[in-house]
Amino acid sequence: MNFFHRIFAPHSKIGGKSWHPLWKTVPFLVFAVFFFGFRAANQNDAASRQQTSYGIIGQCEHRGRGYENYCHYTFPVGDEQYTGVNQADSELGFGQIVVVYYDYQNPGVNALENFTELSRKSRRFVYILLLVLAAVVAFILWDGAPYRETSDKLIP
Repeated sequence: MNFFHRIFAPHSKIGGKSWHPLWKTVPFLVFAVFFFGFRAANQNDAASRQQTSYGIIGQCEHRGRGYENYCHYTFPVGDEQYTGVNQADSELGFGQIVVVYYDYQNPGVNALENFTELSRKSRRFVYILLLVLAAVVAFILWDGAPYRETSDKLIP
């Protein structure tokens, strides 16, 4: 049998042992750590350039699984008007004035929540994913360890 096929096939036997089914989750967890880590880094970078402006809510709608309140808003930066859509408090509605956080280098990147707080939430999620990844790998290694019976007999 081909050496690489024996190593990388999901249910191949190596030394009489088959691969643990949880190994399939490891690439997904690693991808999620990199994805959300990159997102947190971008949010942290935008937080360093964050400015605020006052915007006006144009429309709010409930959508998503939990029927979160998403609001469309417009806000001025210099002589330009920008628009955004973001999750907002359920109390917000048409015509209300809100604080809009935006990246002064690219006002198209904006939110109704402070970028520093968004970055903090994303980093927290990355830490949780890292803990889950470590727990899965530790469980796989622990589960694959050979079971040895202890004996009261002395080995000469």
